[in-house]
This record gives sequence, structure tokens and C-alpha cells, in this order.
Amino acid sequence: MAERKDYPICFDGLFRQNIVLTSGLVTAPVIVAATTAERAAILSLSFFMISYFSILICRMIPKKISYTVRIILYAMVAATVFIPTAILVNTLFPETAPTVSLYIEIIVVNSLLLAKTESRFYLITYAAMAVDAFVYIVGYAIVAFAVALIRELLAFGTVFGAHICDALMPAAKSPFFGFFLVGIFAAACRAYYNRKKAAGEKEADVLRKEAEA
Repeated sequence: MAERKDYPICFDGLFRQNIVLTSGLVTAPVIVAATTAERAAILSLSFFMISYFSILICRMIPKKISYTVRIILYAMVAATVFIPTAILVNTLFPETAPTVSLYIEIIVVNSLLLAKTESRFYLITYAAMAVDAFVYIVGYAIVAFAVALIRELLAFGTVFGAHICDALMPAAKSPFFGFFLVGIFAAACRAYYNRKKAAGEKEADVLRKEAEA
């Protein structure tokens, strides 16, 4: 069994390793369904409930069980958590929730639960895992709302349902435009961190040369 270790609070999940910008099964709901802020709220709430509570529960599954069986159990737990999640979002958003139900179902097999658990979350302490997973979920919500607000304003001329102006670009509600937006965000995020990394390496090189002089 891998040793569980203390892990400093890390905010990689907000942007640098944002789950929407790096994962296909999590990206699809945002690209297709996040066309308004209300839809983004439904997706974010569903992602939080299904992913976060499943991660906390699945931590109790013994490591001695084979990897394949553990992954199946993770999906089963998420499918179980999906039931109260669906009831809640349909109660809170009775008109909109049915239109995005398919994308809520996709969240059951998202990579945060099926991949990050084994490669990251379950290698650290329970408390650190709880914080780290929550940061990733906040990162999901940030991108979902950013994409949704831009598309809502352009496609419908509204923000959170409040009329702001006439529709500027109705095609913004299309999956193609959602894919375009997510791609821009992913590229900008990667460019920023690559530039930051290069600047850090350059500074380290300068300090090394000064120390050798």
C-alpha cells in the first residue's frame, strides 16, 4: 500500500490542472450544456455532489481489492449518489434540469473520480484529500460559469436570466462555440503557466550563474 503523506494545500485544480480544460468526459457537459448561468449552476452542483461525496465515500474502499474492482465500485457509488443529486436539481430547477439530465449522468464516470482518486487523492491524508478535491470542483465551476456567462450574453442577451441587450450572436449557444471557448481557455491557461515556468527556470539559471561567479 502506498504511504499516505501530508500534502500542502494546492490550488492546481483551479487553473493549471483544471479538470474541464484537461479531461474529455468532464469537458463535454460544459461544451454542450453550459449555455446559461442557470445551466452552469446545475452542472456545478451536480458535479460537486456526485464527485465530492463519491470521493469521500470511496476512500473507505480497501486498497487490497484489485484496481479493476475498485474502479467498478467507484462508479457504482457515484451512480448511487446520482439519485439524490437528480432529485435535488430537479426540485431546485424544475424547468431547466430535465434539459441537461443526460450531461448530469455523464458526470457519474468523470475522470476526477475514476482517475484522480488513484493517482492523487488517495495517496494523501483524508483531510488534505477533502480540501484538494474541493479545489478541483471549484475549478470546474469557475470554467463552467465563465463559459456559460459568455454564451448566455452573446446568444440570448441575458446574464443570470436578466435582460441586458439584444442577442449579439445566437450561434454562441452551439456546441461548436462551446468547444471554441473551452479551447481558448485551455490554451490561455497553458500559455500562462508555460511562460511562468520558463521565467522561473530563467531566474534560477541567473541565480546559479551568480553563485558560480
